[in-house]
Amino acid sequence: MSLENKTAVIIGASGTNNFGVAIARKLAENGCKVVVSGRRSEPLKNLAAELKGLAVTCDISDEAQIKSLFETAHTETGRVDIAINSAGGLAAAPISMLTKELIQPTLDTSFTGALLFMRYAAEHMDKGGSVMTISSLTARLPGPALAVYAAARSGIDFAIRVAAVEYGAQNIRFNSIAAGLIQTDMTDAMFQDDATEKRFIPHIPLARMGHPNDIAETALWLADDEKSPFITGQLIDVSGGQHMGRLPH
Repeated sequence: MSLENKTAVIIGASGTNNFGVAIARKLAENGCKVVVSGRRSEPLKNLAAELKGLAVTCDISDEAQIKSLFETAHTETGRVDIAINSAGGLAAAPISMLTKELIQPTLDTSFTGALLFMRYAAEHMDKGGSVMTISSLTARLPGPALAVYAAARSGIDFAIRVAAVEYGAQNIRFNSIAAGLIQTDMTDAMFQDDATEKRFIPHIPLARMGHPNDIAETALWLADDEKSPFITGQLIDVSGGQHMGRLPH
């Protein structure tokens, strides 16, 4: 396997059903040493034990913890080849209700923290590598109450392009995966009945909802220098084609 013995750092993997967990499992299945990270230690330890990997707690809104995450990964495994940022939270409020106090936590996690994750990931990639961030369909299609969340994601999508230019000479590739609405720990409340699927599926050309494995397979492809060696600075939509249309009202 072309990912054999490479090290992947995945932040946002401390849940039970989310993109970070699905990606960590997919990369481990394909030979990666995985360093799983997030804010909650217990699920991280369980996942690391399952995958024979390493668990490192990290709050992406804290620069010192991000730096320590990559230092620990590099020290413990000897290298960092792949870094994937799947951290985030769904903060929703209409613009008419926004305050600085409501805005700042989302920016700390999904913008400032994401930028610093990119920086420290690249600093520890001695032989090139692949850095990814998980973005959102809502950064492509406007929806109510998502101004802060979507703007932060959209900003990082553009920063990915800047990073691709800045780090290209070091053979470090930067790409973003824009996920459509998929049931995860974060979105569970939207799937308590079938109303959400009934609203969304008519706007999805492939006529089904996505699955965390759809994101994991995309991340696997982008992680592999033999499969995607010439892909950088890209925003890849994994939405069943919904990015060509609109969000349901």
